[in-house]
Amino acid sequence: MITPTQLQEFGLSIKEAKVYLACLQLGPAPVQNIAKVASLHRVSTYDVLDDLISKGLVQQTPSGKKRLLEAVDPDKIYQSLHDKEISFINLLPELRAIQNKTNKKPKVLYYEGKENVWQAYLDRIRHDMTQKENLVYGTSTELLTIFPEEYKKFTKERIRRGIKARIIVEKSKFGLQEAKRAKEELRDVKFLPDGKFFKSHTIIYGDRVMTVSWDSMILVIIEDQANADNQRFVWEMLWNSLK
Repeated sequence: MITPTQLQEFGLSIKEAKVYLACLQLGPAPVQNIAKVASLHRVSTYDVLDDLISKGLVQQTPSGKKRLLEAVDPDKIYQSLHDKEISFINLLPELRAIQNKTNKKPKVLYYEGKENVWQAYLDRIRHDMTQKENLVYGTSTELLTIFPEEYKKFTKERIRRGIKARIIVEKSKFGLQEAKRAKEELRDVKFLPDGKFFKSHTIIYGDRVMTVSWDSMILVIIEDQANADNQRFVWEMLWNSLK
């Protein structure tokens, strides 16, 4: 059976943990009942309940003139924490950039797992860059197969932000699909020679170079202006060599 001490790990005081467990056990109940089950003084319980309400762990339930309180469903709390985690993941690249703005050493950011990789992939349009352009080379097949709906939303956001994309891609069904909508989606496309293809996906933007391995679902971002400039130089040579 879960104990109040176990809930302290998640930032609750021992009194808050006792009151939350009492609310969970009782369902909608008046303060005196909650205080009794939690083994706390009623006046003290009022203060604890106010704290739990502000934390989103307890809610008031209307019942005539009575004030009934009940614990928020643990599944809803989990979903709220999960949503906050995703929101924080979205902010991570920019927070890290702010943290290291004065640090001239190259930075390496590493992500793995489908959800984390996709959130990090959005950095190619969220990262602050003077020249609003993504230089891309790599396969489109896995990207458009694994994240079809997400990629549509991403493209709309890229267009909204005025970020152009120039891509070098294999002449596949998905590569041709990207070329077909190139003008309306702020995209220029060149194809590799027939039978040639990339195994990963690389994007050069601002002072960053992002590489994605779709097979292992790993994404790496290297932030270093010199490295980005070198990669941009090589990319331009390849671009100019293709029809």
